[in-house]
Amino acid sequence: MGANSVAIIDSDQADLVLPLFREFLDDAPWDTFLLRLLARTGADRVHLIERAGAAAPRWQRRVAVRGFPADAAAEELRAIGGPPSSLRPSRVYALEELLPLPPEQRAAQDAALAAADIADARMVRIGAGAPALWLVLLAAQGTLGAADSALIAKLVPAIAIAAAQIERARLLRLRADIAEGALARLGIAQAVVGEDGAVLLADPLWQSLRPPTPAVTEFLGRPDAQCVAPIGQDIAVLRALPGHQGALVAARRAPAELPQGAAAVLAQAFGLSSREAALAVRISEGQSLIEAGRALHLTDETTRNYSKRIYAKTGAKGQADLVRIVLGSLAPLA
Repeated sequence: MGANSVAIIDSDQADLVLPLFREFLDDAPWDTFLLRLLARTGADRVHLIERAGAAAPRWQRRVAVRGFPADAAAEELRAIGGPPSSLRPSRVYALEELLPLPPEQRAAQDAALAAADIADARMVRIGAGAPALWLVLLAAQGTLGAADSALIAKLVPAIAIAAAQIERARLLRLRADIAEGALARLGIAQAVVGEDGAVLLADPLWQSLRPPTPAVTEFLGRPDAQCVAPIGQDIAVLRALPGHQGALVAARRAPAELPQGAAAVLAQAFGLSSREAALAVRISEGQSLIEAGRALHLTDETTRNYSKRIYAKTGAKGQADLVRIVLGSLAPLA
């Protein structure tokens, strides 16, 4: 952080900056900052907008005091012509700089501002690339002063750093959700187990199973650990966690059914009809050929005919081979 940011932390403005970093993992990381900013300035509405390139805003947070309706947000931004991508990053713009209209258009402009309850405004673009942030302060009465502009300018470096960390955390959560979701569809639950056998971290599927902790102490410290530990009537596969000495990953299988979209994936991948794909799904879930056919209201003869077509189209040499092919395809991740 630059000298300006250090000056912020050393002053009474710390109560504005700290929530940006204390709450960046929260679902609404900006709200405390925006509410405190309202209290420190002459504004009664604050917008924080992220926009990727020239597209519409990806998200927008708005806080207001004195009961301004939430559905007025779009009208407020239109009234000040923003947020324009032409703003120079980090410079705080006053209302008259945002709307430099010729005299013949000022009457319409003034009417739009009055309808949106805007007497004064400040806007700053944070970051030069895409996505970029815009911070907008609006006042219904009076004016926003030089002190408000100076405060916003000082906050820009901290907001930029916080925004980058919030975006990074969002992407990491997205990656984790993708990975955990894929494993859960495959029926695989995972947890990180510490030296004392306690579960340090577990995915949602492991937590839902609530299995006893495997006895892993004897395997700790072995970088090549590829071991199996009992979990009640089940087992867990244990493996070393590179870069984290004294911890192992425990994985186990959980009951799982093929997702609803599995048949559509099989039909597309192997040229199966919808009925053939549905039959292949049921066989892969453990039903016998006849059981699967009857569940689909097929005669036994029709079921056998379908199975021959399925084997021919998938290249399967029998039911066991068909299960291998189906489970090894993208069908479990549909």
